[in-house]
Amino acid sequence: MAQIESLLAIFASTLLPVFLVALAGYVLSSFVALDGRTLGRFLFFLATPSLVFRSLYQMQIDVAALQHVAIVTIGVLVVGVVLSLVVSIGQDRRRRAGLILAGAIGNNGNMGIPICFFAFGEAGVALATVYYAISSFLSNTVGVVIASAGSTTFLRALVHSLQSPVLYAAVLGLLFNQAHVAVPQSIFSAIELLAGAAVPGMLVLLGSQLRGTHFGGDQRIVWRSVLVRLVASPLVALALCNWMGVGGLERQVLIVQAAMPTAVMTTVLATEFDAAPRLVAAAVLATSVLSMVTLSVILSFVMA
Repeated sequence: MAQIESLLAIFASTLLPVFLVALAGYVLSSFVALDGRTLGRFLFFLATPSLVFRSLYQMQIDVAALQHVAIVTIGVLVVGVVLSLVVSIGQDRRRRAGLILAGAIGNNGNMGIPICFFAFGEAGVALATVYYAISSFLSNTVGVVIASAGSTTFLRALVHSLQSPVLYAAVLGLLFNQAHVAVPQSIFSAIELLAGAAVPGMLVLLGSQLRGTHFGGDQRIVWRSVLVRLVASPLVALALCNWMGVGGLERQVLIVQAAMPTAVMTTVLATEFDAAPRLVAAAVLATSVLSMVTLSVILSFVMA
């Protein structure tokens, strides 16, 4: 009984605010023609890079911690790809690509950053943004190659990923931090205003995007990706943290970020390269709904 009360308390304080804002976006898009593309561009080019820059500019940077984040982020992706390859045996090439996308790429931006904010505060957001910056780069390179089923070269995908403002915001934030460059107050205030819009904007966009996602009867194989994304991935992060001796806040953030549901951007990649987009959309919906339970359990575990 005490464990159930603990889970409910964690859900109410950490996850419920996140899902309520996403629900607001879902409901709003049901009554108003919400332009998800414009909102997405605002987040992509302005709000999210501002949040990443602010977090990394202000954080107390530990080089070892950055290495740990990179190792876990890459390790979770690689194992996710391998496991997804295994569970998708017997499917055609496009459905295999779709299942790999769904199992390997987590929603570390729209959900990961807000949840880490509510669970761990600004210090957690700083680590979560590093994880997000690395995973975003990998998603836009390895993810593109997977979605295209090999028809797009890694070099072309790499060039595409270098167009992401988040990458440059992360690099500048780290450089300014380490070089002790003082950003003029007026400019930093503007960055803070934009950064403040990132978390609610991400969640509203997530809710709007989930409204257009449907789960069809022919998509039942998606449960294989659900297991890879919501169960196997955080276990991989836990194993890597134990192997490296990572503890405290760093361990908490890494495991929680690894446990995020399938990223909404995978539907964009699947649609662009015809990698079973309906299957991927079903995975996004299924993992997002089920993550309310799995993330409550994982947060209870890491915060114990």
